[in-house]
Amino acid sequence: ALPRTTPGPHRRGAATLQVVAGSRAAGDSMPQARDTVGREGQQPITAEFNRALVEARLGVPIEDAMEGIAERMKSKDFAWVVMAIRIQREVGGNLAETHRTPATTLRERGGLKRLVKGLSAEGLLSSYILMALPIGLFLYMLVANRPYIELLWSGPIGWAMLAAGSLSMVAGWFWMNKVVKVEV
Repeated sequence: ALPRTTPGPHRRGAATLQVVAGSRAAGDSMPQARDTVGREGQQPITAEFNRALVEARLGVPIEDAMEGIAERMKSKDFAWVVMAIRIQREVGGNLAETHRTPATTLRERGGLKRLVKGLSAEGLLSSYILMALPIGLFLYMLVANRPYIELLWSGPIGWAMLAAGSLSMVAGWFWMNKVVKVEV
């Protein structure tokens, strides 16, 4: 059997918003929907929702309590959801849809991040190989034909070539890592 993994933050956030949207679509009030998340959600979001419910019962506006969740979890996505809820409360509309749309967006963004990570792994492997190739060739030549390689440290021209080669490798390493890392 495959090991069970916990979902990433995007999948947890999307699942939480889907629970709230489903609860709202079933006719529950917003506090009831949040209570459902507090009971049936996954950690750490359930603890955060329970804390927000307690704050709301103590008189803190629910949007402010939910904004606290976004700050404590350092989630820009959840902060956007709170902003959408604030706007929806002012102008009206379907609150279930206000939760369902960001849930879908979060789920798709998480899938896109996993896809980009998988595709960029090939570039990362290429950078490792390209960095190991000159070092491996140098070590091979050190064993196979030492007098040929000794020219690199026997005079100023060799030292300059070693320095230029080392600088080129460092610059290439930074450049390859910059090209491989893609922000989604």
